[in-house]
Amino acid sequence: MSRMSARTQIIIAIAVIAALAVAFIVFGILPLITAASEVDAEIDQANTNLVTAQALLARRQSAKSQSAQNEVELIDLANQVPDAPQLPSVIIELQDVANAAGLEFPQITVGDLTPGLAADGSETTDYSAVPLTVVVRGEWADIIEYCRKLYELDRGVRITASSHIYVPETETSDAYVQGTIELEVYVMAAAESPSTSGASAPSVETTETP
Repeated sequence: MSRMSARTQIIIAIAVIAALAVAFIVFGILPLITAASEVDAEIDQANTNLVTAQALLARRQSAKSQSAQNEVELIDLANQVPDAPQLPSVIIELQDVANAAGLEFPQITVGDLTPGLAADGSETTDYSAVPLTVVVRGEWADIIEYCRKLYELDRGVRITASSHIYVPETETSDAYVQGTIELEVYVMAAAESPSTSGASAPSVETTETP
């Protein structure tokens, strides 16, 4: 067989090189491009998932924080308006405040549970009020300070009325102001059966803590 001419050999060589190039592209480059595209798609999906997860985490953290804040508020409200009157502790608090203000605290009168009032002014069974009448004696400024400190108590207290009289000096005692302060504390209980709640009590004479 006669030898191929140089031109034919060049054409064949070019054809072989082209075939190899095509094969390399098909079997080498294209899979890499496809794999890269798949990786890019996976990265995009991962970024989307990350953003979604971060948003969900932020919502959960916010909800958790809000839940903790709500729990603190509920505890605070439970202290201010408990499920039972807890009158002994109320009386002790009122007397402690009087002692701290330098006042005598000779008497407190506790009334019966009365129905609370709704927003429209009608009676409601959602909560009840316990009326208290406190008598204190001392300087006028100290009585004013006593009334101010009542609103700082953990237990919710509301002053509904007050009256004051000046008692002149005598041979055996200095002059003083006597304040009669009407208060209300609140309880999450119905007012129909005060005897079971322990809210009804007679006038109580107190002794000043030295």
